Amino acid sequence: MALICSLFLAFLLLILVSYFTRGTSIRRIRVLGDQTQLPDARSAAFQKHLSLMTGTRLTGGNEIQVWLNGDETFARLWQDLGAARKVICLHVFVMRPGEVARRLLQVLSERSQAGVQVYVLLDAFGARSLGNDYRRLQAAGASVAVYRPLSWRTLYKYQQRLHMRAVVIDGRVGFTGGFGIADQWLGDGCHLGQWRDTNARVTGPVVTDLFIAFSTNWAEATGDLLMGDTVIPPEEAPRMSQPQAAGIITCHPSLGATDAERFFFLAIASARQRIFVTNAYFVPTRDLCRLLMNAADRGVDVRVLTPGANTNQPAAWHASRALYAELIKAGVRIFEYRPAMMHARTFVADSCLVTIGTFNFDNRSMKLNDEVALVARDQRLAETLESIFLDDLEQATEIRLDDTRLSVPDRMKASLARLGSPIL
Repeated sequence: MALICSLFLAFLLLILVSYFTRGTSIRRIRVLGDQTQLPDARSAAFQKHLSLMTGTRLTGGNEIQVWLNGDETFARLWQDLGAARKVICLHVFVMRPGEVARRLLQVLSERSQAGVQVYVLLDAFGARSLGNDYRRLQAAGASVAVYRPLSWRTLYKYQQRLHMRAVVIDGRVGFTGGFGIADQWLGDGCHLGQWRDTNARVTGPVVTDLFIAFSTNWAEATGDLLMGDTVIPPEEAPRMSQPQAAGIITCHPSLGATDAERFFFLAIASARQRIFVTNAYFVPTRDLCRLLMNAADRGVDVRVLTPGANTNQPAAWHASRALYAELIKAGVRIFEYRPAMMHARTFVADSCLVTIGTFNFDNRSMKLNDEVALVARDQRLAETLESIFLDDLEQATEIRLDDTRLSVPDRMKASLARLGSPIL
């Protein structure tokens, strides 16, 4: 009987481990019919594939502004929050006590006392050090909820975090990107101790999609589904042919293939000229590595910018170093940012397709977390991000094949980190 119980417990443990470490589902793209490859990323056919495969609708008529680091982002964020008249919906994964948190608390408290409805969603892990500061918001009249707190009833999904950044003001202005409410985002991202990040301020129809992303997670945390004309304007959305066509792609924990997997496989396989990836935690699966290598093999200029030893997640850095040699041999160029922690997550393909958001090139973002990104098809915006990417490369070191020869201790660290890569 004891043996049966032990075997049963071992079986349950195996199920839990396989659930917690489940990987991405998609391994390759196979094109059906007479064509030999997917439509060009610049073509109208690509847009149709994108919409059908990921459910991401791109509509024109948006205004998208790119803000770098805290110096640019916070000044405009405080201004827009201070101008709110009806509703503020805010979730930012990392919230920690400090100067930035005090300023946010001040602005939101003032707006709440002025009659603005304020909804703040805190991730139980990302905001765990916030302490009792959020109770001051509640005292000022704001609605505050905690997402996936530690509980035995929901223990199975505690590791699946709300990594999104979504700020929506009066249903008219939105912010997303990699920024957090913590003091390491202060500054210009070019000095030790600061975090280099890229964020987007948006107006236009895409703001509604960003609100839906917030509302979906608020509903899980509270049971209340937020809606109404204040946050979902009734006017008809402009056509995609209008300037700055954009949409929001979200990813939620799944047992099957996710929208994030489908998007990145489609975007990488459809690029013809260049792919510029800036990523905080570059730990791609073997299949994503193969996709990047295939792109380089067909002549695409593939470059990746990621943190170096100044990363805040050494395990992720060691796991990525285990992949460098194979990628570089295939023609993928890899750069490590020197001055500070590179925390931005942007993707640019063929000067036409861009994302700014929270997706890392790792299993956690593709499979385990709730993530969000602005997706846009706009040449001017793409060229802006390409220019920012090239400027960042001026402060980065390119990793050569000789640099991938690791010492015995570093090889051990890389191998161990690679084993844990599904949950990094």
